[in-house]
Amino acid sequence: SPRGQVSFRYAPAVMKPSLLQVVDPILQTIASMKGIEMNEYLMRTVARIFTFLKQHGAEAGLATLRPLSTILVAVSANPSNPMFNHNLFEAIASIVKVTVPSGPDAVEAVLLPSLGQILERNVADFLPYTFQILGLLLDASPSAKPLYQDLFARLLTAELWKAQANVPGLVRLLRAYFVKHAAFGELLRSHLQAILERFQFVLCNRKTEGAAFELLNAMYMHLPFELYGQHFKPLLTVLLSRLQSTKSPKLQRDFVVSCNLFMHRNASNAMPQAFNEIQPGLLTNLVVNVWAPVLKMTLRLDERKVCAMGVAKVMAVDEVRQNPQALTLCCVGLVHLLGLMPSATALADDDLSDDEAPPIKDGGAGLEYEVSFSKLRNTDIPGAASGLAPDIPDLHTAAKAVLKPGFAGAAAQLAQSTPDVQPLAMFLQ
Repeated sequence: SPRGQVSFRYAPAVMKPSLLQVVDPILQTIASMKGIEMNEYLMRTVARIFTFLKQHGAEAGLATLRPLSTILVAVSANPSNPMFNHNLFEAIASIVKVTVPSGPDAVEAVLLPSLGQILERNVADFLPYTFQILGLLLDASPSAKPLYQDLFARLLTAELWKAQANVPGLVRLLRAYFVKHAAFGELLRSHLQAILERFQFVLCNRKTEGAAFELLNAMYMHLPFELYGQHFKPLLTVLLSRLQSTKSPKLQRDFVVSCNLFMHRNASNAMPQAFNEIQPGLLTNLVVNVWAPVLKMTLRLDERKVCAMGVAKVMAVDEVRQNPQALTLCCVGLVHLLGLMPSATALADDDLSDDEAPPIKDGGAGLEYEVSFSKLRNTDIPGAASGLAPDIPDLHTAAKAVLKPGFAGAAAQLAQSTPDVQPLAMFLQ
C-alpha cells in the first residue's frame, strides 16, 4: 500500500464463504483418518484460514472448535506427530483468539473439559500448548473459574519447569494471572516466593533465560509493587549474579530493558535505592559499564520506548546526575534510542505481527521439539495491549515531555564538550 502497510490481495470478507466451506470436509478427513494419518498440512490449512479471516471467522469458529476439541482428545492418546500437534493447537488458538472476546463462557465450555483431561493425564507433548491456550482463555474470562484457582499451585511444580518446552506456556499463563491480580491477589502473594524460585531456575539456563525476562517484565507491567516489594532486592541480587557470571550481550540487553521497564512503570525510587543498598555506587557503575553499551544496540521499538523513558528517570537520580561520565553516556544513549543521529541506520521496529511471522522452514523438518518450536502465534486477544510500551504511542513526544523540563540545559552544556550529545540538545530546544 502507499503508506507501506501490509495489505492482502484478497479481502477476508470476500473470501469467507469459499474458505469456510472447506473447513468441515478437512476436519472430517482428519477425524476419519482417511489418507495420510495426522496430516499436518490439512491442520495447518485450518489454522491459516482462521488466522486470515480474523473476526470474519468468529461466527463459524465456535462450531469448528467442537470437532477440533474431539480431535484433540483423540490425538492426546498417542501424540506421535509433533508438527500435527503444533498445527492443531495453532488452529485452536487462531479460533479462540477471535471467538473468546464475545463469548468466553461458550468457548470455555467447549475447551476446558478437553484441556482438563490433558492436564489430568499429564500429556507431556500437549502441556506446552495447553498452558498457552489457558492463558488466552483466562485473559478473556469475565470471572475466575475454579479451574484457574485449583490449577495455580500445580503450575509452580518444579518438574513442569524442568521441561524446557513448557516454559513459554507457563510464562504466558502466569502473565494472565498477573493481569487479573485483583481476582488472584492472595493466591499470588502466598506463592510469590515459588514464582521467583522458578524465575531463578529458568534464568540460569541459556535456552530459557529469555523466558525468565518475559516473566519478570510481565510482573513489572501488571503487578503492583507492594505485592512483590519485599522480594525485590533479592530478585535484583539474583539478576546481578547472573550478569556477572555470563557476559552475554543478549543477557545484558534483556537486563537493561527490564530495568528500564521497571523505572518507567514504577513511580518510586525503589530500584536505585535497592542497588545502593546492595552496593553503594552500583547504579552509576551499571550505567557506565552495562547500560551505555546496550543503549547503542539495535532494539525493537517498544524496547527503545521503555529504555528512553527509563533512562530519563535514571538521569534524575542524584548519583547519576552528579556524575559527568554517567550523565554524558545517558545522553549519548538517548541520541541512539530516539534515532537523532543524521546518519543513523534504520532502527529495528516492532516484531512481525502474528500473521506476518515467517513460516517454519520445510514445515519444521529437522527441528528439535523444544522451546522456540512450542510457542504459538495466536495467544493474545485482539485489541490487547501488546509489547512493553502500550502507554507510549509516540516516542519523541513522550521523551521530550519528560526530558525538556529537567535536562534541556544540562544537555546543551554537555554538548559543548561532547559533540555526540549535540543532537539531543537540539532535540530538546
